[in-house]
Amino acid sequence: MHCRDWLAQLERHTDEILAAGLRLAAVGIGKPKHAQRYCGRFGPSVQCLVNPTKEAYDAYGLKRGRLVDLIGPQTIIASARTVARGIVQGNATGDPYMLGGVFIIDQQGVIRYARYDQYAGDHPGFAEILEAARVLSVS
Repeated sequence: MHCRDWLAQLERHTDEILAAGLRLAAVGIGKPKHAQRYCGRFGPSVQCLVNPTKEAYDAYGLKRGRLVDLIGPQTIIASARTVARGIVQGNATGDPYMLGGVFIIDQQGVIRYARYDQYAGDHPGFAEILEAARVLSVS
């Protein structure tokens, strides 16, 4: 549910993200048909990449959540916001315990900004991401 919500948020903010000089990609665990289904529905402008294993998640240091990270109080609040936006849980693909993150990676492949989710639905605000992009473009 939170991955779907994040795709929808990325879609809503695509113009701002591109205007900040960033290229946008979402990476998930699953099969190409999953990316096609969910990205096509929630983030049609987002380049979606999938791998059947969590290899990319491991490479970027993303963690597998504990039960409290998936059903704790903060997740319940995030879930309520997601449902209020009209997005509900469906069949999960990949590893439903994996938590996400947001990265700004420069053209040399160096991670210049990293924000790791602490619980399901713990996505940063776009103001934070855009500010990081602005600061990095000045540096």
